[in-house]
Parts: sequence; structure tokens; C-alpha cells
Amino acid sequence: MFIECLGASREVGRSAFLVHTDKNVMLDYGIKLFDESGRATVPLETPIKPDFEVLSHAHMDHSGCLPMLYRNGNIRWYSTPPTKDICQVLWQDSMKIMGPETPYTPSQYKKSLKYWSPLFYNQAMHTGDTKVKLLDAGHIAGSAMVEIEHREKVLLYTGDFKCENTHMHKGAKFQKDVDVLVMETTYAKKEHPPRKQAEMQLMKEIHSTVEDGGNVLLPSFSLGRTQELIALIRQYDRDVPVYVDGMGREMTNIYLRHSRYIRDPDRFRKDVRSVLMVQSIPDKRMATRKPSVIISTAGMMNGGPVLSYLFNLNSRSRLIFTGYCVEDTNGWKLQNKGYITKDGQDLSVDLPVDYIDLSAHAGRADLLEFIKCASPRKIVLVHGDKPEEFAQELKEKGYDAAAPLPGERVML
Repeated sequence: MFIECLGASREVGRSAFLVHTDKNVMLDYGIKLFDESGRATVPLETPIKPDFEVLSHAHMDHSGCLPMLYRNGNIRWYSTPPTKDICQVLWQDSMKIMGPETPYTPSQYKKSLKYWSPLFYNQAMHTGDTKVKLLDAGHIAGSAMVEIEHREKVLLYTGDFKCENTHMHKGAKFQKDVDVLVMETTYAKKEHPPRKQAEMQLMKEIHSTVEDGGNVLLPSFSLGRTQELIALIRQYDRDVPVYVDGMGREMTNIYLRHSRYIRDPDRFRKDVRSVLMVQSIPDKRMATRKPSVIISTAGMMNGGPVLSYLFNLNSRSRLIFTGYCVEDTNGWKLQNKGYITKDGQDLSVDLPVDYIDLSAHAGRADLLEFIKCASPRKIVLVHGDKPEEFAQELKEKGYDAAAPLPGERVML
């Protein structure tokens, strides 16, 4: 067995790993949207043709290049049903935004959808001497850890995962008896604050701002974060006006269609009915004419309706980020420099800006606990800015840990 690391190696973005057993299994095939060059980057090429693809979840850094696999071949790809439906929306949006720079053609996109097959949590798929199983990753709807068993050896690819319960999802379970652990390290050096504490801080700022006559603008990822914010706010307050704009509306409908993949579907349906899904210009105006909470894409403020709301807020309003913003995106600039860039111009923003950590990734303590429970013979650390530092730390604890470079082959 070996793993070819085609992306997300000492970087976040373009996750792609080819696992060789008696079959060649491609795990994820993502895109890196915010490269230093300003251009999107794709996974590295490999001379090995995959026998099939298994997609952990729909976020673009894991799924965004999957249609490229249909340039010269026809392979089957597997995921949970919500992952496929979400990918279809995201890929269509990507083609519209990127235009001729999209790394695949419309025909490849259409072809990829024909070769999808569903794989449900805890359902084993056997092919040759290889068995594949998906486990709930607790990250977004349909997200999965991928377990590959070959000749009584087990490789576990975590994808993105979270062990703590959130309002939308139950946390991923710690796994035991793993031979090879391929694990994300997004927060290997950082611990998240206690979840309850972060939620209380968010609601305190919402209430104080609304009571003062302002709006709370929550730049939000359409997938996962928008739905979590709806559920979170309604857990604490059923009456504060909440408006939802952008692609988050469509993603929320997908969540409701695949209700078995969320923690409390009946409650979430009630939560969604209690908020206003913005459909028109009058709806947008109404959102800022009275004190309210506005959940709008894009989460990093590089496009989307969030920018139109920004310049229509009154002076008693505030912005609250709840997710990570890549350096040099508008969200990062606003938090660190106090301005955004729109149509080539730098525009200052004279409103309070806060960050409250509601991450959907495992923090440092859970990463260490996951490793302890899995007790792997080998650890391959991916999807992080400096996983080599975490690898060194684990080596000092007695683990066989590696943080491969892009293009490196790890022998197992």
C-alpha cells in the first residue's frame, strides 16, 4: 500500500490523495481558490489511473475539481446523497463565476453526474480485496470519514471532521484499531474556545446591537455555517428578526431534503420557517430598515450579497465573523486593516468588527484524543499550514508521523 499526495500537503486546499491497495482509490479531488498567485490551483497529475473516487464532503477544497476526472475516462464516484446534491449546486456556481478559467468543461461536469453512486454511512462497499466504508464526520451535512480496509489493514482518512456536537450535527466518533491515519490538521496548533461560551458571546452581541437599533451582519459560508447560525440563534431567541440571503437559501433546502443527515430535523424545519429567506429587493431593504440579524454569503466577503448590505447598515450596526478568512480576502482585510476592496478601490468601514470562533473543524485537543484512541501505526498529516511541526511533536511522543510534500508518495 502507498498514498500519493496530490494536494492539501503542507497547505489547505485542493485535497486529493490516491491510495493504492489492489485498487487505486482516489480520495477527494478539490481546488485551491485562494492561491498566492491569485489563480485557482488544481491537484497534481499522477500517471496512475484511479479505479474509483470517494468524496468525503462537498466543500470546494475537497470536491471542486472532481469533474476533471472525466477528461479522459469514466470512473465511478461515491459519496453520501447530500454531498452529491450540494456538489451539483457548487460546481454550477463555480462554472458561472470562473468562466473560461474553470478547470473542467460543462460536458465533463454533466458526465461526472452520470457516474455517481450513493454510499451511506456504515455501508460497506467491497471491490477486489478492498473494502470502503463511510463514517459520519460531524462537519457538514453528508460529510464522511473514509475507512479503507485491505487484507486486514485499516486506513482511515478523516477528511474534515469535528468531534463536538453542534446544533446541526452530532460529533464524529473516535475510532479505534486504525493502522494508518490520514488526518486533517487545520487546528493542530489552536484550541477552540468552549462552544457554549462562544454561543453566549454571539447572542449577547446580537441582543445589545438590536436593542440599540442596529443590524448584526453575519458574513457566512452558504454551506454549513448558514444553517448552524439559523439553528443557534433560534435555540436562544425565537423572536429576533433573522434574514437569510445568498446561496445559503438553496443549501438550506438541500439540508431539509436530506433531513436524516442533520441532528434534529423537526426543530430545524421550525427554525427555517421562522426566518425570512430574502427573495427580492424589497426584502433586502426591509432587512436594514429595522433592527435585525442578517446572515449572508459570502463568508469571506469576496462577492455575494453581503457587500450590498455592508454599505446600507446604520452606524449602530456591527459585523461578526464566525469562520476563518483567508489572508487578503475582504473578510481578512476588514478584520486586520479596517477596509475592503471593491471594484479596485479600497473602502474603509467604520463599524465594529468581531470574530467569534464557531469552527466546524476539530480543535487541537480533539486531534490529540483522536490519535490516542486510533493508536495508529503510521500517521499522515494533511490539510494544514504547518503540519510538519505537528508531525515533529508527535514523533517526540513516539508516533510514526509524517507531513508529506505535494507530489510525495508515502509507503505504508
